Amino acid sequence: MWQSTVQALIEDFHHPAWGLAHSRRVYALALQLAAELGAEVDEEALLAAAYLHDLGALGPHRQPGVDHAARSVQLLEEVLGPTDFPRAKLPLVQEIILGHTFHIPVTESVAVKVFHDADILDFMGYIGVTRLLAIVGLDDWAPDLPAAVALIRRFTGQLPPLLLTPPAQRIGAVRLAEMQVYLAALEAETGAGTLL
Repeated sequence: MWQSTVQALIEDFHHPAWGLAHSRRVYALALQLAAELGAEVDEEALLAAAYLHDLGALGPHRQPGVDHAARSVQLLEEVLGPTDFPRAKLPLVQEIILGHTFHIPVTESVAVKVFHDADILDFMGYIGVTRLLAIVGLDDWAPDLPAAVALIRRFTGQLPPLLLTPPAQRIGAVRLAEMQVYLAALEAETGAGTLL
């Protein structure tokens, strides 16, 4: 089955922020958001997108100068082609992957919107803080601890307005408060960040 092939591919990277656990959380949250909207979505296309949306950012699949979402779409045929994944669903998987970035997607597709929101929500709250701290020294986003904390602080302002659906906005408000609690406590314990 295609799921086991793709899951094994993502597991091989053992990435602390863009690995299999992230894929599973985004998939589950996208389904939750769709259910709260009372909308039907193609669960198989969402699952494929969840597994593969960050593939273009991982290991040998990265391509300098190419957005990771665009690169992930370029890899779909290579990854899913040899499997039993229904080819008719590839265009929807492509649309979902291209729409997951922080840029607001211009689409009426509920699947794209809930996936976009789920991926953003996974950068918020305690899980978002944990993911960003996990990449310290591993990624250009967070070359050191102060840079990771600065990114967490920036995300508190940048991410909430990008959420498209009412359920995601509600969850986002809770996760934003979690991030603010974390940052306030960290600031108090580190002399306003001077002792990081």
